[in-house]
Amino acid sequence: MGKGNKEGTSKQFRWTKPTEHLFLEILVEEAQKGNKPSNTFKAVSINRVAEVIFERFQVQCDAKHVENYLRTIKNQWQIICTIRGESGFGWDDYMKMIMCDRATYDSIVMTHKKYEPFLNKSIDHYDEMTLVVGKDMATGSFARTFVDIDLDDGNQDSVPIDCDNEETKEVITKVSSSGTSKRKRKIAQESVVDE
Repeated sequence: MGKGNKEGTSKQFRWTKPTEHLFLEILVEEAQKGNKPSNTFKAVSINRVAEVIFERFQVQCDAKHVENYLRTIKNQWQIICTIRGESGFGWDDYMKMIMCDRATYDSIVMTHKKYEPFLNKSIDHYDEMTLVVGKDMATGSFARTFVDIDLDDGNQDSVPIDCDNEETKEVITKVSSSGTSKRKRKIAQESVVDE
């Protein structure tokens, strides 16, 4: 008899890449349906993941396994958010990758070994994780895309901007020059990563 299992079962459930992918795929659907009213999923969503994994892979997956793995994903997400919040790290939105130079990588991995899987490597299922465990993400009926937002709402409180005003030109110049320096820094960071 297996440790902590019911009689007659001796095999532990193991998460594999295909089951992880299915787990995230289902929970994204559930979040979009509105079954994640706060920071947790409804029991029906957790049970659905376990049932679909059993049906597709013919392995016994319980709600407890799903809840434990959801905790693991939340811990990974917390690490990702912590790293992205620290200085010295860049973000490649196309590759879904936290970037840093070799010196930063070596020093941070010495003090925080758990950061290593998320540095200078594409983060698998980043967008799905954002929906499943991200706290600031709207779900269900509250989720809106740019297409859903009516920009021409006839807002009477809006004030037209006088673009010929000297103060406006000064602000535009400051904003555009700060954008240029950000681009120069990004290009410099990319060249360091390439080396």
